[in-house]
Amino acid sequence: MGKYLMGIDNGLTLSKAAVFDLEGRTVGVASHKIEVQYPKPGYTERDMDVVWRKTAEAIHEVLDASGIVPTEILAIGNSGHGNGLYVLDRDGKPFRPSIASMDGRAAGIMDEWNRPGDVHDQAFPFVRQSCWAGQPRVLLAWLKRHEPDSYRKIGKVMLCTDYIKYCLTGMHTTDYSIISGSGLFDSPNRGYSRELLEIYGIPEILPALPRPVWGHEIAGQVTPEAARQTGLAAGTPVTGGLFDIDAAAIGSGVISDGALCIVAGTWSINEVVTNDPIIDKRLFLSSLFAVPGMWLTLEGSATSATNLEWFVNNFCYEEKQEAQARGISVYDVCNEKVASLAPGSTDVIFHPYLFGSDVQATARAGFYGLGAWHTKTHVLRALYEGVVYGHMRHIEKLRAAGAVIEKARMTGGGSHSHVWTQMFSDALQLPIEVPEGAEVAARGVAMAAGVGTGVYRDYADAVATVVQVEREHQPNPEVAPAYQARYREYVNILEAMKEPWNRLAKLSA
Repeated sequence: MGKYLMGIDNGLTLSKAAVFDLEGRTVGVASHKIEVQYPKPGYTERDMDVVWRKTAEAIHEVLDASGIVPTEILAIGNSGHGNGLYVLDRDGKPFRPSIASMDGRAAGIMDEWNRPGDVHDQAFPFVRQSCWAGQPRVLLAWLKRHEPDSYRKIGKVMLCTDYIKYCLTGMHTTDYSIISGSGLFDSPNRGYSRELLEIYGIPEILPALPRPVWGHEIAGQVTPEAARQTGLAAGTPVTGGLFDIDAAAIGSGVISDGALCIVAGTWSINEVVTNDPIIDKRLFLSSLFAVPGMWLTLEGSATSATNLEWFVNNFCYEEKQEAQARGISVYDVCNEKVASLAPGSTDVIFHPYLFGSDVQATARAGFYGLGAWHTKTHVLRALYEGVVYGHMRHIEKLRAAGAVIEKARMTGGGSHSHVWTQMFSDALQLPIEVPEGAEVAARGVAMAAGVGTGVYRDYADAVATVVQVEREHQPNPEVAPAYQARYREYVNILEAMKEPWNRLAKLSA
C-alpha cells in the first residue's frame, strides 16, 4: 500500500498541492499564484489553461521537493472554491475564461430573480440557499442572454474542483457537496431537476451537467497525459473532490452537530454540520455535506482577515521597518499593538466591507468615530474587532435559524494570531480550538481520499487519526460586556449607513 495521500486545493488566487503521511503530518507543500483578470468593471475571470498548468506545476514541485516516489501516492483528493463557472466545448476544450465566484456581471439577473415570488422563491424548495451573482445558475442564464454563441458551444459545465479533476482523469464528474452549493441541484432529492432548470430558463443545459459522486468515492485515475504534466504516476486513484468549505470543516475535525467551523481568511466562513437541514431563506447556503446523510449550513461574506492585509500594505510602513529590524513578521507587530489596548478601550468602529458585503451590494468599508486623539493602534484594534463583529453577525443568524453551537474550531490566516483568536473567543463567549497545521482544506480532501481507499474506516476514524489541536482559547466572561456594547454600536451604524451607501453607489455609477 502507498505511504502518502495528496490534497490539491484551488483557491481564487493560488493553486496548492500538499502531501501528507497517513497520520496527517504534512510532508510537503507547493503553491503557484494564478493571475485574475478584470476585463470589465465587475468582471472577474481566469484563464482555464493557466489554472490547470499552475496546478500541475504545484503538483510537480511538491513531488520533487519532498523526494517522494510518485507510486507511493496512494490516492489524490482535490478541493476548490465554490460557484463561479468553468465550461468546456463539446470536444472537452476550454473556449472562454472561467468566471470567478465574486464576479458581478449577472447582478441585474440576480435582482430580477430575487423579486418576491420570482425565480429565487420558486427555486428555493429545490436548492435551499440564497441567490447571488457568482453562482453558475445565474452565470449560465447571463451567458444565454448576453453571449448566446458561447452558450451554444457548451458541452460540459463544471466548477473549479470538477475542472481540475477532469484534467487529472478525463472524467466529467462533480461531488455532491460542490454541486449542491451551486443552485443547479435538487438537494432534497439528490439529483438534477429539469423543472428547476426550466425555472432558470436554461433546461437545455441538463446534458452538460457533471455526474455527481461522493467526495470519497473513486472518480477516476490519473491519465498518462496528466502524469506527464504533473509527475504523478498514471493510474493513481482520484476521488470525487470536495467543496472547499467542506474540506475545511473535515480538515478541522468538524463533522457533527454542536460545533462551529470558522475560517477567517479572504471570506468570513461560519459553518455548522447537522443531521437535518436548516431551512431558512435568510441564510446564505445550505448544502449536502461531504459525510453522506449530513447537511452543511453556512453564513459568510468576503469580510474577514484580508482586511488586515489591505491595511498593512497601505498604512504600516513603520511597522514593516520595525518587524524587519526585529526579525519578526509585520503581523506580529500588529498583534502586539492590538494587545496593548484592553477590550472596550477604543470607541472606533470598523465595518470590514473592503471586498464586498452581504448587507447590501453597495455597502463599503469605513472607520467611524475617529477623533484627533486616536492613534494607529486604536484603528488597528478597531479593524480586528470589526472583523470579529462581521463573523458574529453571521453566527447570530445561524443561531437564530436553530443551529446549536457549543464550541468552535478556527482556521485561516486570522487563526495564526493568538490575540485575534482570543478576541473571537471573548466576543462569542465560546471555547475556540485551533487545529494543528496550515493546509486545512488540502488535508481535508486528502482525508476524503483516505476514506475512499480504505486507509480510514470513515470520516470519524480519519478525524481521530489525523486532526490534532494546536491550542485552545477559553472565553473571558469579564470582557464580554465590552464586546457586546461595541457590537451593538457596529450593528446600529450598519443600519444607519444603508441609505448613504445607496446614495454613494448612485453617485459613483
